[in-house]
Formats: sequence, C-alpha cells, structure tokens
Amino acid sequence: MNRGSPSMPDLHLVIAGCGRWGSNHVRTFGNMPGVRVKYLVDADPERLARAQEIARPAAATADFAAALRDPEVAAAVIATNSASHHALAKQALLAGKHVLVEKPLALSVRDAEDLVETASRQKLVLMVGHLLLYHPAVRYLKELLAGGDLGQILYLYSMRVNLGAIRKNENALWSLAPHDISVMLYLLGKNPVKAMANGKCFLQKDIEDVVFFLLDFPDGQMAQAQVSWLDPHKIRKFTVVGTKKMAAFDDMEATEKIKVYNKGVNEEIRYGSYDEVLTLREGDINIPYFKMTEPLRVEDAHFVECVREGRQPLSDGRNGLDVVRILEAVTRSLKSGQPVAI
Repeated sequence: MNRGSPSMPDLHLVIAGCGRWGSNHVRTFGNMPGVRVKYLVDADPERLARAQEIARPAAATADFAAALRDPEVAAAVIATNSASHHALAKQALLAGKHVLVEKPLALSVRDAEDLVETASRQKLVLMVGHLLLYHPAVRYLKELLAGGDLGQILYLYSMRVNLGAIRKNENALWSLAPHDISVMLYLLGKNPVKAMANGKCFLQKDIEDVVFFLLDFPDGQMAQAQVSWLDPHKIRKFTVVGTKKMAAFDDMEATEKIKVYNKGVNEEIRYGSYDEVLTLREGDINIPYFKMTEPLRVEDAHFVECVREGRQPLSDGRNGLDVVRILEAVTRSLKSGQPVAI
C-alpha cells in the first residue's frame, strides 16, 4: 500500500481480472502513491495468489459483488475477457463505483451505449483502456499534426501483426484493432463515415485470423489497417502521410520510435512550356527526442486524476463507444463483402 498526501485519503480500488494484462494493472496501481488496491477478483485461485504477491495486503476473492458492497471502494478496474466487460462494468457503475474497463468497452454498440448512459446517469467516470492514447510517441505524433509540421494529412495506415496470441472467443479484429482505431480517431480528430473490410478464417471456423480494413473519413482522408495473429513478423507500426512531410511510429523500436521524413511531391512550373510537373522531394529523416514513460502507468494515473478531480478522461466512454461502432461496421463489411456506412 502506498500513501498519498496526508490531507488526501487513499483511493481504494477493486481489480477484476488478474490474468496477464490484469496483473499489469495490479502492479501499476499497487505501486501508485495515494492508491490502495483493496480487492483482487478472479475465478482462478492461482492467478489470485500471484496477484496478491504483487499487491499485498489486498484481499483475494471470487465474489465481485461483495467487493463492490464495500463503501470504502471508490472505483473498479475491469480487466476480464471482453465478453464480460458490459456486465461487470454496469454492475460496478450501478454500485456507485467509477470504472476503468479494458478495450473494447463492449461487444456491441447497444451494450456500449448502455454503459455510457449508465455512467452519465450515475455521474461517474467511465474510462476505456485505449492504451496507445497514453503512449508518449503517439502523443508526440499528435503534436506534430496539430502544429502543422506534416501539412494536411492525406492518409494513414497501421500494421499490428504477430504469430499469436490466438483467441477462441474473438477474432483478430476485435482482439487487436481497438488499438489502431483509437489512434486513428485521436490523430485525425474525427470519426469515419464508411468502412470496407476483408479477412479470412484459416485456423478456426468463423474466427478471422487476418483482417484488412479501410476507413473513409470526411474531407477525403482515409485510414487503413492490417491486423493478424498469423504472421511471421511482429509489427506494431503507424505511418502518417501529409502534404509537407511524412512520419512513422514503430513501437518495436527500442529508442527511435518516431521518424519524420522530409519527403513529398512538389508541383513546379516548367519554364518555357509553363507545364505543371510533379517532382519528388527527398529530404532528411529526423528522429526526435521525447521522454518515454510506461503507457500503462500514464493511463492508470490519468484514471485516478479523473476520479479525484471529476475530469473527463481522454479515452472516456463515448470514445470507447465510437471505437465499438467502427468495429461493428467493419464486422458487417467483413461478413457482407460490401462497404458499410458508419
């Protein structure tokens, strides 16, 4: 347990889900000043025991409802499987607890809307774990775009591929693409109007292992993504193409995570004929410096700040709802083979 300032009592949390990712939340919250992880909830006794080693003296239980009944508990962190997100998050909100739920917020627009409306009625913080929005490299990229360094953004694309982890209860789209979609919305600052997708089920029936999708945005911008857990390479990369410059974020790079390319196409007048010609510009590659901090620590600290100060999270419920709405549209296109309006 870590004490905050003497004038401010500890924020008491319950963490539901102590698997691989949930245990990371246990670590970050367990070492955060002014926060006490009071309950750990999981159906697996072995996972609970391992999590308790990280966050002593948290109580271990399989009874989420009992933990929520504790009046000292102010907030709940939901890091269980995606299918349980809606039910557990709603249970916590109705119990009067602020909620941080892992991505995706829910598995349908209807359930995501229900959580957003419930949090609003209860006047509680609802935040979604769109981790990359708290990554220093993504925030630096956003600053580049906001400052006009890249010019007008034409398009962007991402790749999120690896061999594994293969899921049985969701496809590669719902498992991996929430990251990419959340960053696309963050960088472009708007929602797409149309989705088109293609994918294949190679390993399991009706569960796509690889998905390609394209999103059309207002003003002619577009974003494309490839997600797969059946690939020989581990790639986590975004590329943004602007009218002035281009930039790439490669999360597999240890230090050079952002590269800004002074490359593009210039329109010039050819004297004599006065014809307009397009010429290629090959300039320097700039590797900017920015301070790296663990994105999950930034995310979890942001949740605590929002709860304490009554602020709206960067990745709030409505942001989570937008991502789910796009995932649904991409899924419909995946099944029909046709473009789908969002």
